[in-house]
Amino acid sequence: MLLTVAAVIAVVVVAPLGFVVLRRRAVARRLALPPEGINESGFVRIGGVDQWVQVRGADRANPVLLWLHPHGASMIPLTPLYTSLEQHFTVVQWDRRTVGRTRRAARGRGVAEWTFDRLVADGIELAEHLRQRLGQDRVVLAAHSQGTVIGVGMARRRPDLFHAYVGMGQMVDMERNEAIAYERLLAATRAAGRHGVVKGLVKLGPPPYPKVDQWTRRLRYAMAVDPEGTTWRNIAIARVLLMPGYSLRDIVGWFGDVMAFPQHLYAETMAVTPERLGTTFEVPVLILQGANETWALPELAQEYVERIDAPAKAYVPLEGLGHMAPFLAPDRVLAELTAARLARPA
Repeated sequence: MLLTVAAVIAVVVVAPLGFVVLRRRAVARRLALPPEGINESGFVRIGGVDQWVQVRGADRANPVLLWLHPHGASMIPLTPLYTSLEQHFTVVQWDRRTVGRTRRAARGRGVAEWTFDRLVADGIELAEHLRQRLGQDRVVLAAHSQGTVIGVGMARRRPDLFHAYVGMGQMVDMERNEAIAYERLLAATRAAGRHGVVKGLVKLGPPPYPKVDQWTRRLRYAMAVDPEGTTWRNIAIARVLLMPGYSLRDIVGWFGDVMAFPQHLYAETMAVTPERLGTTFEVPVLILQGANETWALPELAQEYVERIDAPAKAYVPLEGLGHMAPFLAPDRVLAELTAARLARPA
C-alpha cells in the first residue's frame, strides 16, 4: 500500500505538466455537459458536518439517482464511468463521513459517530436537500456493497423520499456470508495452485474475526484472486490520477480512506442480518447481483428478496459479473434501470 501511494505521488509530482495534465484535460472535455444540464459540487451541511456532494446530469428534468457507494474510498473519481447514466439521470455522488473530502475536512474528528444509524440519518437529510434543490419529490436510491446497509435503512425509514431502492452487491447475512466465502476462497485458491494465498488463508483461519484488520486481510486475499480485481485496481488508480480538480491531497487521501475503518463500524457490519435490515418496504425493491459474486454471495441476496414484502420486487442476476459490476459494467446497470422504468427514456 505504501509503495503504491509513493508511486502515485511520484507520477503526480514528477510529471505535473506532462501526461497526467494532458489526460486530465481530455477527461474534462469528456465530462462536459450541455447547457440544460447540471454540474455542481461542494460541501453541504448534513448532520452538523460539512459533507461533499457532487450533482451531475445532462438534463435537469431527469430523475435523480443517489449513489451510496461502499466503504473504503470516495467513488467520485469514477465519474467518467457514468456518462451514460448522466444522460438519463441526475447522478448524485456523496462522500460520506467515512471517506473523501468529507473525512479530510473533519480532520479526524467525529469518528465515534461513524455508525449505520448516523449514516442513514445523513442520507435522509441529503435526500431531503436534493428534493428541495432539484425540485423533485423523490429520488431513485442506488446502493452498492456496504452502502446497501445504509440504503435499506433510508428506504425503510423514509419511503416517501424514494421512487425505489436498487441494491448491488447486497449485504444480507454477514456471519453466513463470511463463513461460506472463506471456504470457497480457500477451495478456489487450492485448485488454482495459489500456494501463497492458501498459506495465508490457513494461517488466518476461518471467520468470525474479532479484529477489523483480520477481515481486511481476508479481503486482500480475495482481491488477489478475483478475476475482476486487477481490472478494478487499474481503473480505480487511473481514474483517481486523472480526475479533473483532484489535488495531491485528494489523491493521497483516497488511498488513506481504505484504512479508516474503526472497530465499532466493523462490528456493526459483521452484525448485519436480514432481521436487522428489515424485510418490509413501502417502495419497489430491485436487487442487481453479480452472478459471479464472491464477496456478497448471490444466494443470500436472492433469499433476502424472497423474504421481502414490497409493492414490487425483483432479483436480477448479472451474468458474467461479480462484486465490481457497477464500475465495470455501468451500461448493464443502466439497461436494468431502464427495463425497470426508473430511467428517463432517451
